[in-house]
Amino acid sequence: MNVALNIQRCNPETDSDPHWQEYVLSVEPGMVVLSALHEIHDHQDGTLAYRYACRGAICGSCAMRINGTARLACKTQIKEIADDGDTITVEPLLNEPVIKDLVVDQGPFFAEVRKAMPWLVEKGKREPDQPLDYGADMSKQELDQWERSAYCIKCQACFSGCPKRLEDPSFIGPEACVDIYKHTYDPREAKREERLARAGEKGGVFDCDKHGVCVKVCPKDIRPMRAITFLQRRIEKGKKQ
Repeated sequence: MNVALNIQRCNPETDSDPHWQEYVLSVEPGMVVLSALHEIHDHQDGTLAYRYACRGAICGSCAMRINGTARLACKTQIKEIADDGDTITVEPLLNEPVIKDLVVDQGPFFAEVRKAMPWLVEKGKREPDQPLDYGADMSKQELDQWERSAYCIKCQACFSGCPKRLEDPSFIGPEACVDIYKHTYDPREAKREERLARAGEKGGVFDCDKHGVCVKVCPKDIRPMRAITFLQRRIEKGKKQ
């Protein structure tokens, strides 16, 4: 079958505004959008810029808007979103500046991730040659909550799709909230209360408008809005105590 990819192109160094460019190609069985971009780049237009790495839905590098929704290009089967003769639109992620074509500057996203301190601050002191105690009194509930959050690949689909972030750039975004949520369920974490306090500040979890787009676009079923709701309840409960 044949499909057309209508791709938003923009080189900020030379273009005053983005423009659209259409490419028609034959689709083989099992072809994903990322493979179609490779086909275009290798045989039709070598100037097309896009980001990818693992091609296995693990690294999150190839996230982009496909037919208006943030998706992983390496995971999106063309036959599932288009029929013979259809046109697929491909655009860069929202909420981040475009470097060129489908490549965005990930700086704003990772700036918010850093605010969430996405690293373990371990309780107590441990000798350099002493292994980390991964089974440190973690209940089944804590493990379930921690594991779901740990599946995040930081693809930025939720960050791009978040209407609140588009409306108010002070909101840290769904993924940063998930990072905070994960560490509050880790019994090894020494700064749990500090993380909860940070989550309750301006731009934190209480700024979420519960649009739910983050849940719909997440390729790993992390359910960021669920994490945000749990954090809100936990913070409110702490205030009453």
